[in-house]
Amino acid sequence: MKGMLVFAVLLLAICAVSLGINAALPSPDGALFAIAILLSAAFTAVSLCIELGEGRINDMGDVMKVVETGQSLRLTLAAYGLGCSLAAATAVLVYQGLLGG
Repeated sequence: MKGMLVFAVLLLAICAVSLGINAALPSPDGALFAIAILLSAAFTAVSLCIELGEGRINDMGDVMKVVETGQSLRLTLAAYGLGCSLAAATAVLVYQGLLGG
């Protein structure tokens, strides 16, 4: 269960990162990326709670195994959505940094 608490802390850190992205990017872009990240993090957390309730996962290693093998389509899509949102926001931040804007 300690691994699940670590996962919850990671989700909270992702929420803090989304607020930082919102502050770093200009008005419409920052808000859109922050909303996308927060929604996918919330969907990941809800999917994780459902999987915990159904008894499919008990530890952090089980989460990774379920996502890698695609045993839970809901959790897999949520995790990939979260990763894609973070990657897109990072790409825009790097692009903004390279332009000096």
